[in-house]
Amino acid sequence: MKDNITIHDSFRYELIRKIAEGGMGVVYEARQYGARDFTKTVAIKLIKEGFLDQPMFLKNFIGEAKLVANLIHTNIVQTYHLGEANGKCYIAMEYIHGMNLDQFLQLIDANGRSLPPELAVFIASRISRGLAYAHQKASSDGTPLDLVHRDVSLKNVMVAYEGDVKITDFGIAKAGGYLIDREGEVAAGKADFMSPEQAGFEKT
Repeated sequence: MKDNITIHDSFRYELIRKIAEGGMGVVYEARQYGARDFTKTVAIKLIKEGFLDQPMFLKNFIGEAKLVANLIHTNIVQTYHLGEANGKCYIAMEYIHGMNLDQFLQLIDANGRSLPPELAVFIASRISRGLAYAHQKASSDGTPLDLVHRDVSLKNVMVAYEGDVKITDFGIAKAGGYLIDREGEVAAGKADFMSPEQAGFEKT
């Protein structure tokens, strides 16, 4: 019996509701269907219609999806599948039952409370663990990837109802969300959350 067996299958997803939208991408809660009544709740990320005809953005979207698929860490949202349907690429990802950090802080504020220092430290430590893992990750031949998220913000950190903290949006963050300076240089990220190196167009 051969060990290198190829399994041919197809994934089927049903989009349920939009759960997040950025400048260039949209994320949906979706249901994945498989054989023998198998179902699984996932998140599906799509490129917005206006950016589908931009080759460089599509190239980055696909490239980052392939890279993030190999980041297996409890503090990083997992990427399951990169697919294409009706000429449009999509990414199937882990669905987080919770909210992003921005929504979490707004909920606390709406209840007239502030974030306890020990909880703030816990969240920051989990974000740091995920980022450190991504940066230290090596390719299959042992070459360090030196991966930098470049767009860590309140909306790109998920807080699950069970207490898990997970970083998301590696792919879209690096491919989009650009700021253009007066000389036409490009910096990735959101101005309010940029490191000094990013803001100064230095190497990150």
